[in-house]
Parts: sequence; C-alpha cells; structure tokens
Amino acid sequence: MNYSGISKRIAALTVAAMLSTAAAFAAEPAPGVQILKYDRPAAVSEMPANFRTAQSQYKTAKDGIYPSREGLDNLRQSGSSFFSKNEFKELLKHVPAKDLVVIDLRNESHGYINDDGISWYSRYKTFNKGQSAKEIDRREKSMLETAKMNQDVDVATLDKHKDIASQKVEHVNSVQTEEQFVKSMGVKYYRVPVMDYSAPTPANVDEFLAIYKKLPKNAWIHVHCEAGVGRTTIFLSLMDMIKNADKLSYDDIMTREVLLGGQDVRKSAETTKDAYKKGNYPKRALFTRHFYEYVKANPQLKKSYTQWTKENGFEF
Repeated sequence: MNYSGISKRIAALTVAAMLSTAAAFAAEPAPGVQILKYDRPAAVSEMPANFRTAQSQYKTAKDGIYPSREGLDNLRQSGSSFFSKNEFKELLKHVPAKDLVVIDLRNESHGYINDDGISWYSRYKTFNKGQSAKEIDRREKSMLETAKMNQDVDVATLDKHKDIASQKVEHVNSVQTEEQFVKSMGVKYYRVPVMDYSAPTPANVDEFLAIYKKLPKNAWIHVHCEAGVGRTTIFLSLMDMIKNADKLSYDDIMTREVLLGGQDVRKSAETTKDAYKKGNYPKRALFTRHFYEYVKANPQLKKSYTQWTKENGFEF
C-alpha cells in the first residue's frame, strides 16, 4: 500500500478543512486554526512595505510640531514589513549590504514557498504563544517541509478583516525559512520572536540586547515584523532610546519614530475597536516608557532588563 500517497492526501484534506472552517469565521480564525497565506507575493519586486531608515524624511505632523532630529544621522538602522525574495534583493540596494544584520521579530511561523513570502495565520497570531524560539523554529521547518512533501498547497489571500478573499493552488518547487534565505544572500540573521499586538516580554528584550551588544559598531540593523508597523516601530524606538535617551525626551523619540513612518503605539488603543487589541495596546505603550527609564538608569546596559523590571516591580 502507498502510505506516502495516503499521507499526502490526508495532509491536503486537513489543510482544506482548516481553510473552509476558517472561512466560516469573520475577523479572526477559530482558536487552533492556522491559515497558510501570502504575505509578500513573489511578483512584487518593489521595496518592502513601510520601509524607512533613521535618515528618512519626516512625514507631515498633524500639529505642525516636529521633534529634534539630533542623533538620527548616526543611527544605522531601518525597518519594514516582511519581504518577498525579490523585495529583499531590492532592499539590499538601499542599505549598506556588507554591514547588514536582519533581526526578525515575528513570533508567527513564516518563510518562503518558491519565491513567495508566506505565513501561517492564526487567531491574533497566537498559535506559537508560550513556545521557545527553538520550538518555533522547529515547527516552522516542519510545516515548510510538509508543504514541500504535499507538492500542491492552497495558499490564501486575506482581506483587511482577516477573512479569506481568495485561494490559489501553489505548486511547491522549493521551501526556505527566512533564516536560510537571508543567510544565502550573505546577510547575518537573528530572530527575537515577539507576539504581535503585545508588549515584548523581558526575555525578548534581554535576547535582543544580547544580540545588539555583540554586533560590530558599523552594523546596519534592519528589523521587521509582518507589516512593519507595530513591533518594528517599537524596536526602532528602543534602539533610538539606547543612543539618544540622554539627549531627548521619551515623547520626542517616540514622536519622531512615528514621523519617520511608524505607528504611534502610545495612542493605538484609542483608535482600535477590537477588544483583544484594546486590552493589549496599553501594555505596549507602558513598555516603551519603561524601556526609556531603563536606558536612562542603565546607559551601558550592564543590568538585564529582566532584573531591572523585577527591582522596580514591573510585570507583564
């Protein structure tokens, strides 16, 4: 009996069942459901969405007030959405490629099927919640290899409400994790898996700082999440604080990261109607203020963030 063929058909039916089940739920998939979806299709050969550097021009301020740009010219950092393979190749033309270090902030499983940037979408991207980085990597590689084994997989395009707008059968010629692809381009890669819509945990911060402190001074750090909005803005702000908290106020740093193209995480709870996000967004805002205070008290970053939060009675 051809058990391999049976396994492939079972896997394909499971994916189809998951997709049809998810389609019955508006806004977010049912708990436990994962939807294989396109993030950044291969046909896109432009820059990743929401790309900006510390040297980017400010966007127009609604109140007409612009914070100081002091220290921005010396920040070797950029941020964006996740990227297709073509988009990453285009990105390399706009940053010092030989000094580039990519820090992947995504907790959710993602990677490449052929040249398409894809991910598995779950309810508020929580499927990997509580898992170690090692376990997330293991799951990710396993799902990519399963897609390759199945040869043909349904890949969805989601609309802004997270409903399935369309599906396409993708013939799988190759799969890669982001780490495999980025390193194949001669670029250093690290991952700090942060839950979306949530504050980074103290462990996330300690892991990030351990990477940050060991990089050469001329490193150009590019951070990304899925859309290049929330998590990306937070970590660009953290690096700005590390270098400039001794010169600028908390609000000056946060405001200028918004004007460079980020999200104002201080106010995002005011604009969302989603109960899950409304409950978590204030924690993100409070985290950024705490990190500013941490850097002011520990400019050399000698004390771990975890230790500092415990000493100050902060919990997340």
